[in-house]
Amino acid sequence: MRYLVVMHKTGTGYCAGAPDVLGCVAAGDTREETESLFREALELHLEGDALPEPDAQAIEVDGYNVVIRRAKNGYRAEPQDIEHVVAAADTRERAESLIRETIASYVEDLRLCGKQPPERISETFYVDVPLTVPA
Repeated sequence: MRYLVVMHKTGTGYCAGAPDVLGCVAAGDTREETESLFREALELHLEGDALPEPDAQAIEVDGYNVVIRRAKNGYRAEPQDIEHVVAAADTRERAESLIRETIASYVEDLRLCGKQPPERISETFYVDVPLTVPA
């Protein structure tokens, strides 16, 4: 199984979490340390438990990482570095299309007001977790 991980730069280092595995997080001084600690945390978090089905996917829109995942009535797309910007739709494809339009409009509106777009401080990667077969 392949899980999406979102890593954010913080004031003191980095933190990482997986949208599909709530409560599983790690923090470290460097990207490499944080990724390694997250992999360990994920293994420990999932040890003995049923693995949740991975659903979240990441796309890049105008340089921003956007997480798209299943929601109550469809799909939700959220850029990781832009607060209060969300797109929701009945299909993953429509949510992606809407978030592309929304981000472009948001960034253009900021520029027209003489403001800078939000800093891009997140990155994404995937962690593969082998399926265990009962003995």
